[in-house]
Amino acid sequence: MKPIRLLLILLVCGMFVRPAAAIEVEATGMAAILSGNLGGARNQALQNAQRSAVEQGVGVILESQTRTKNFEIDMDQIFTSAKGVVTDYLVLEENKTADGSAYIVKIRANVSQAKLEDTLSDLGILHKKMGNQRMMVIYHSENPHAVKRTHGATKAALQTLRDSFNNAGFRLFNEAATGKIYQEIEVAARVDRPVDDLIAMALDQQADILVSFENIAGKRGTEGGQFSAAFATIRISVYDATTGRQIADAQNEGKQLLRSNAGPYDWEKGLATAAMKAARKGAEEAIAKIAIYYQQVGDQGNGILMIFRGFDDDEKDVILDYLENTPGFQQLSELKNTINYMEIELFTNESPSRLRRLVRRGMRDKGLTLQVQSATRNRIVFSNPRRSE
Repeated sequence: MKPIRLLLILLVCGMFVRPAAAIEVEATGMAAILSGNLGGARNQALQNAQRSAVEQGVGVILESQTRTKNFEIDMDQIFTSAKGVVTDYLVLEENKTADGSAYIVKIRANVSQAKLEDTLSDLGILHKKMGNQRMMVIYHSENPHAVKRTHGATKAALQTLRDSFNNAGFRLFNEAATGKIYQEIEVAARVDRPVDDLIAMALDQQADILVSFENIAGKRGTEGGQFSAAFATIRISVYDATTGRQIADAQNEGKQLLRSNAGPYDWEKGLATAAMKAARKGAEEAIAKIAIYYQQVGDQGNGILMIFRGFDDDEKDVILDYLENTPGFQQLSELKNTINYMEIELFTNESPSRLRRLVRRGMRDKGLTLQVQSATRNRIVFSNPRRSE
């Protein structure tokens, strides 16, 4: 099914029909019974039934004519994001299928209309404000106990992250593009490459967002000695590549039970499964935080990072006074201020090119000359032509 064009959600928000606060539906879920694991099959069937309930809730909220004529809905994306939408449920029927190969659960569920509408709206706002950003996902380990990038569990986590972000509507770089980043790191013979360097590399590849993650995996014993557990902790950091600002972070652990006498293959598979679970939860958390960030950015305007080099304290005060007292510049933040150096982040509805001209003219009127040293999308570097650094 094609991903939903989330911008259209905003257009149909005005077409919401509003029955009750909670939508009551009956839904059925089924899951295969693997290796005799009846409990696991039941849990999966129950989750699938709740997923079906959410689908029916979407069908009630959005007019059927709009849904069928205008776009297709990616329920993976909505179900992943719609946490807490199923407020409660009652199991009506449950049993194995006649051939015993699967488990079926039928439920009566209450779906929160308000939460589901918020989810649809949030997803729409996210991509409207982001403008379909280009995202690069890089494995960057800082913890000495982190597993290698080539480990099977790390590869499984990476694929899960890519799938999750792709389903959320981000444009992901392919392996060839990310491979260039890894080659640069290896050529420089620096495994512990600073995050700032990675952001610069991602920006060189025209990425809008950099996702850096690491995987700390291992084995744990359990009481009784019959079982052990493979676990993985996935740490995720998300950066706006244009400004270098960290906009989201997440840390989640996944676990997979195994028999204590499990062989090497089972352990590798268990570690991969645990990493996938942690990566899936981490991606959901990161996407929610990214949504909040871009909603704020969209409400305030474009986030612009301005760097001023070669200006003394008096000159920096003049610049700050101008920026703080100019209409249209919202939520100005002084990120860094050291000798002859200052970083300012502000939000404005002006384009970067127009902002650049406005600031130069404003400073000229105050007797201060600014020279544009570099301008890359939402990052502008001004220097003082009368003073060398």
